[in-house]
Amino acid sequence: MESKGLWTVLLLAALLAGLGGCGYGLTPGRVKPGLESVAIPYFENETTEPELEIAITDAIIAGIIKDRTLRYTDGQDADALILGKITFFKIQEVFFGEDRQAQEYEVRVACKVSLVDRATGDVLVKPTTIRGKGSYYTDEGPEGEQKARLAAADELVRAILSLVIEEW
Repeated sequence: MESKGLWTVLLLAALLAGLGGCGYGLTPGRVKPGLESVAIPYFENETTEPELEIAITDAIIAGIIKDRTLRYTDGQDADALILGKITFFKIQEVFFGEDRQAQEYEVRVACKVSLVDRATGDVLVKPTTIRGKGSYYTDEGPEGEQKARLAAADELVRAILSLVIEEW
């Protein structure tokens, strides 16, 4: 893979451009009274995949901004913190051709996330493991892998929003 920094920029740009098609931002959900803003420190990366914490955290921030139910802030005025650890990352073969060569791969990522009241330290959402995955075919090349990573990140964003926002 060429540049991890380029991957991060591509991920953020694609998520900002594509989240509208995933149902974000149309109707804000309900949250706990008094919870209006969140800060999202960079997730811890417990995997060996370099800079994954940057891409995942940026994707989550983009999803929160696009959703508009909660206001994202990077300052001390946040009502709560979304905290997370990336606990698993793997690219694995899922389909082999007649020649026994891999033809399809799956990108899998798992995070443990929680929501904490910034002022009191109370846990609003206990640590919960969420997962995302995306797949690509070998003939798609590096662009296919990037799309699969985006799909996995998008699933993580939706899972976090489901934990934090009560949709009716």
